[in-house]
Amino acid sequence: MDLTKATLLREMLTGTELGSRTTEFAHSLRRFTTRTGGLMLFGPPEDEPWHLTAHLDDELHGAGIEDIRPALVRWAPPPDAPPHLSIGLDRLREAGRGESLLVVAENAPADTLLERIDDVRRRGTTIFSIDNGSKDLASLSHESLVPELLVPNSFGAGWVSRPVGQDHDEPDHGRHAVPEETLTALRDAVAGFEMTQHLVSLAVADGDVLQPRWRLRLRTFIERLSGEPA
Repeated sequence: MDLTKATLLREMLTGTELGSRTTEFAHSLRRFTTRTGGLMLFGPPEDEPWHLTAHLDDELHGAGIEDIRPALVRWAPPPDAPPHLSIGLDRLREAGRGESLLVVAENAPADTLLERIDDVRRRGTTIFSIDNGSKDLASLSHESLVPELLVPNSFGAGWVSRPVGQDHDEPDHGRHAVPEETLTALRDAVAGFEMTQHLVSLAVADGDVLQPRWRLRLRTFIERLSGEPA
C-alpha cells in the first residue's frame, strides 16, 4: 500500500481501536526514546524490517525530527553495504537506557532472536514489538502490537453498497450487501502487517506526541462522538 492510501486509511480509522492503538504505540516509541540515535529496529535474519525503518526515517526527517532517526540492526551486513545498512549486532551490545528496540516479527520468533532481545532488555533498553501474538515475545516486550487482534470479526458488518441513483432512504434489505469475501479481503488489508507498519510510521511524527496520555484519550473520545477530528 502506498503512502497516500495509508494516509487516507489512517483518517478513516480515526476513533477506532486500530487507529488509536497504532497511534499510542508510535507515540510511546517517541516518548521512551530519549537518547539521540536511540531508536533501533530488529527482526529475524530472513525478514529484517528495512521497509518500516525506511518509512519511519522518511516521516521523522520530513517532520524535522532528527534526534531519534531509526537504525536497522542486521544479523550479517555485507562488507560493501552502505552505512545505513551496515549496522551489525554489535549495536545491540551497546544498547542501554534511554534507547528503544522495535522488533518486527511476522512469524514465530526463533530462540536466537528472543535471546538477543532478552540481552538488550537486561541492559535497560525499552522493547517494543509488532508480531502475531507470540507469548514469548510479549513477555519480553514493554509494549506490543498484534494487528490481527485489533480488527474484530464484525468489522464492516454494517456496510452496504448502493448502486448509483438509489435513494439513501430506500430500504436495502441486504440486496446490495458487500460480499463477505470483499469484507474479508478488506479486513486482512487493514489488519495486515504492512498496513500496521504504515500506520505506526505515520503516527510517529505527530506533533502532539508529548501530550499527556489522558489528554490524547479525551481527544479520541471526542472524535468518536463527533465523527470529526478534534
